[in-house]
Amino acid sequence: MESTDPTILVVDDTEDNLDLLEFALKRKPVRMLRASSGKECLQLAAQHHPDVILLDIQMPEMDGFETLKRLRASRKCADIPVIFLTARRKDALSIEQGLLLGAEEYLTKPIDTDELLVRTRSLVRLKKMEVELERTKADFMAMLIHDMRSPIGGISSILELLEEPLIRGEAVQDVHRELLTSAEDATKRLLHLINDMLDLSKFEAGKMNLSREYIHIGKIADRIMKQMQPQFKQKGILVKLVLEDNLPFISADANKISQVFANILSNALKFSSANGTVQIVIGKMQEGTPAGECVWTAISNTGIGILPEELSTIFERYKQGVASEVVQAKGTGLGLAICKLIVEAHLGTITAESEPGKLTVFRFTLPVNSPSEN
Repeated sequence: MESTDPTILVVDDTEDNLDLLEFALKRKPVRMLRASSGKECLQLAAQHHPDVILLDIQMPEMDGFETLKRLRASRKCADIPVIFLTARRKDALSIEQGLLLGAEEYLTKPIDTDELLVRTRSLVRLKKMEVELERTKADFMAMLIHDMRSPIGGISSILELLEEPLIRGEAVQDVHRELLTSAEDATKRLLHLINDMLDLSKFEAGKMNLSREYIHIGKIADRIMKQMQPQFKQKGILVKLVLEDNLPFISADANKISQVFANILSNALKFSSANGTVQIVIGKMQEGTPAGECVWTAISNTGIGILPEELSTIFERYKQGVASEVVQAKGTGLGLAICKLIVEAHLGTITAESEPGKLTVFRFTLPVNSPSEN
């Protein structure tokens, strides 16, 4: 089994210092590599790619500052965190220069090995988070390019087909109208994708403002359901809306709540089995949100369901969670993440539960009144 202990490359031109530190670290959960010059540091760093480099400043021929410059200029070593060593805590000029050159931390001699390990683990953890973030971004960009290429390619092909009879001077037939409808659908999908990205960026930047008004959530659900009815009908899916009597009006942003219904119903459409059922049930309860009295909604669909291990991350950005490979239905994973942001911006809650191969249920609650009205 491969060791998970961090590897530290210690660079010091004094062999006694290396010996002492190696002895002190012998019983610690860490692997130590040693280099006695800047040149040797560059070689070992490129060969072993350690988790952290502990770099002495005062060295002959190539000092710590020059070594750090070359590390940051190296494609193989530029991302390795560096802790540089200084003999005096008050050596502000050296500390400033090292940090400006790209060092992450500094320590003063004599070295406290416990502090060294704490800082090393912290830097390793931050590095792993950066790598995971970059991987997530790369995965998202790959999905985004794929999803945008599909509607754009469809529009391009359709327009080329439409050009042929026009070039020949023929009248527009029904088949051309169908092609125009397909082009319009592809354009709408692309626009929806772009709007999701814009909404997410606004939420992350704290620039998403809610335009509250008193709305009847049942009427919003009914309107979105009717707008999507042709798509459900095409797949043979029966859609039901069940409203509890005397639902109260709620203080909310009508457009954003419409988006929540549209995103969850779109998800249900993608992953419902043919000739299946989608049901929307809306009721009220006295408690359920931090704001008190609330209206709750449950949207269920029969179909492939969500993998149990994916339920905990289903509302995270760029996440996909299905119980089987449905490549044609995959998207960017932004819709449900945006639903969570919208619901929580209203001080509501949203959850998901699923029985793979049978049923998925999304539930969300919204307070009747906004915080300022309580």
